[in-house]
Amino acid sequence: MDKEIITIRVDRETKEDAQDLFDDIGITMSAAINIFLRQCVKEGKIPFELAKSKTSNAGRKIKPLYRSK
Repeated sequence: MDKEIITIRVDRETKEDAQDLFDDIGITMSAAINIFLRQCVKEGKIPFELAKSKTSNAGRKIKPLYRSK
């Protein structure tokens, strides 16, 4: 199977938090993103609910969901 390269932009804190999580569960960032993409294709949608916030996120720092440190 041919492999493609995807370039994404993400804020540093989110990347570091995600990397910590994936390190803890023993998978690479690439593997995690591949799992997400495959699940999207399998289900034909994003595999979790997306909800619009009642307040604007503009200029508001979002608290990370995961911190192992």
